[in-house]
Amino acid sequence: MEKKRFAAALLYLPALVCLGLLILSFHDYFRGLGSYTWAGTVLRGPDDEFVRAMDFGKEGFGEILRWAAEQDEEPGEALTVWMAAADYDLAGIRAEGLETGRYEEIREELLAEDEGGFAQLAAVYGALAEDLEVFPIPRNADPSCLFVTYTDGWGDPRTYGGDRRHEGCDLMGDHYADGTYPVCSMTDGVVEQIGWLPLGGWRVGIRSDSGIYYYYAHMASYAEGIGAGTRVEAGDELGRMGSTGYSDAEGTSGNFATHLHVGIYIPVEGQEDLSVNPYYLLLYLEGKEVKTAEYEFAELSASP
Repeated sequence: MEKKRFAAALLYLPALVCLGLLILSFHDYFRGLGSYTWAGTVLRGPDDEFVRAMDFGKEGFGEILRWAAEQDEEPGEALTVWMAAADYDLAGIRAEGLETGRYEEIREELLAEDEGGFAQLAAVYGALAEDLEVFPIPRNADPSCLFVTYTDGWGDPRTYGGDRRHEGCDLMGDHYADGTYPVCSMTDGVVEQIGWLPLGGWRVGIRSDSGIYYYYAHMASYAEGIGAGTRVEAGDELGRMGSTGYSDAEGTSGNFATHLHVGIYIPVEGQEDLSVNPYYLLLYLEGKEVKTAEYEFAELSASP
């Protein structure tokens, strides 16, 4: 009889083990790190696909910056530590769930693994945190005025000019015609590139003081005074949203709906600037729009 009871108990053992693991996973989730398990964090370089995807979740970027400010930690290092700990996906993160003691433990492990790599990644995250100030489209003070919409389209396939991947995020403004929506600089910086590109149409490329390149494409026109070498501040108007591009003929428009393509490119030693996903960074900038009474913003040049 005892042997039968023992054998029956063994049948329940796998279920009990699974239940225990499930409880542990929920415990970790509510501590604030979701899928994180302590099996040693992985430090990835800034050119790694997981890093470039910038999976901060809807609020993760801002939550980590808030935590860093409360704990007096360096923002770039805080983002590096918690991103590595969460396997580069901060969906559902909450600042109040992050543990200071655990942070120091993870940070020391990452530094021991690759101090130079840690510094490189922290520099990228820190530069983004310092640069980004303003959502690229102003919000009209009239609440009935439609705003832009966007989804995470970074990496989607594209075929114009050959098979390639989408290197930005499209802010759709087709509720209004070309030339209606103003486009603002998200950062301080200097206009490095301006003019026509077959892919991007009329575009502006701004190099921030940190060295990151911010790219605004498919514009209908440029704001007065915007040219190569122009110094801009976050919130300055660059021009108007349009539908230009996908043609070698300058000025071609209408090959797609009115929208703004936003690209963000990080400098990586020994390589060309690499695109990173702007989507979650744009979510972070929501609520940081320039406010305007109407979509009449600044004097525009007669043509790009």
